[in-house]
Amino acid sequence: MNSDFEAVVTLSKKKLANDPSTAVFQVKIKGHILKGFVVRRGAGFFAYQNLCSHLPVTLDLNDNSFFNHEKSHLQCQMHGAVYEMETGLCVAGPCEGARLKPLRIIEEKNQLIIYFPESLIREEVSGESK
Repeated sequence: MNSDFEAVVTLSKKKLANDPSTAVFQVKIKGHILKGFVVRRGAGFFAYQNLCSHLPVTLDLNDNSFFNHEKSHLQCQMHGAVYEMETGLCVAGPCEGARLKPLRIIEEKNQLIIYFPESLIREEVSGESK
């Protein structure tokens, strides 16, 4: 495993058969649970930490509901912040201009490999935010 990363998650592409669709995952590191999700749009897959840029809550409120009504954007179910699927940029709502924290994702034939970087793990463990 690359020394820049402390956590790796593997997901089957079958979980993201629909376009668009999402799949959630979590890892436990040093007693802390870090949550993430992958979104599929067209042929692309994008992974983010499941944490709103406005306040530290999951975008989906733990029910895998990430989309706005039109399914054109990701939307925080608590605050209404609207994010681009491909970039994580907040384009409307209380944190406009901020971004979701991206996770490195590698696409293989039947699976996706997602990496949680050390920096996110340190932030979560220390309670800090950048």
